[in-house]
Order: sequence, then structure tokens, then C-alpha cells
Amino acid sequence: MKEEHLAIEMASNLIHIAEQVLREGDVEKYLHTIRESMITSLKIGLYKLGLRPLYENTHRLYLQIPYMYRPSVGEPELEEFEFKYGIITSNLTKSIPVDERFLNASKELAERIYLWAESIVKACDGEMKK
Repeated sequence: MKEEHLAIEMASNLIHIAEQVLREGDVEKYLHTIRESMITSLKIGLYKLGLRPLYENTHRLYLQIPYMYRPSVGEPELEEFEFKYGIITSNLTKSIPVDERFLNASKELAERIYLWAESIVKACDGEMKK
């Protein structure tokens, strides 16, 4: 139980670290850190739901969550994030411009997924106490 609380705290801290990294101007590191927060949060939620995370991709982890327990983010949002993340962080090409809306939307996704994971941990811990 304590491990989940430490992991959920880490997911939150990653969002704050990402904000600092963006202020320093490192967009790639910002996106990587935001993605790590999302993956950490999704994995915690899956573990608490009794499922083993099978992927290292936000979209695929999301699809692994039973429909009724999914966070309040859309599948297209995560698909777009993974697609743009892959292109922006690829060493092969820097073919798309990074706009501020995408950066803000990415952070908002991470925050929503974090809040979902936090609520799953609290709900599951509450059931264990009964």
C-alpha cells in the first residue's frame, strides 16, 4: 500500500519537474517527463484494479483499463499525444512545430490522469479497510 502512495507522489512530482524543465526551455525533456508522469499514473491505476500493465505507451495503457474505470481523458487525446511525442522527440526528424497549446494540453492530460490514479488508490484503499 505504501508503494502506491509513493508512486502517486512521484507522478505528481514529475508534473512539477516538467513545468520547471519547460521554463528552462527544454521541450523534449518536458514532454518526456510529462509522459513519464502519465505512464506512472496509469500503471498505478492498473495495479490497484488488479491488472498488470503490459505497455510503456500511454494510449495502450489507457486501453488496458476496463471501460468503466477509465480516466476522464479521451482516446484520441492520448493517440495524438503519443503521435506528436514520437515525432518531436525523434532524432530522425523535427518536422512539426511545437505549439504552446499542445504543451499545455499535454500537462492537462497528465494532471487528469494523475487525479484519476489518486482517486483509484484512495477508493481501493478504502475498500480494503472495510
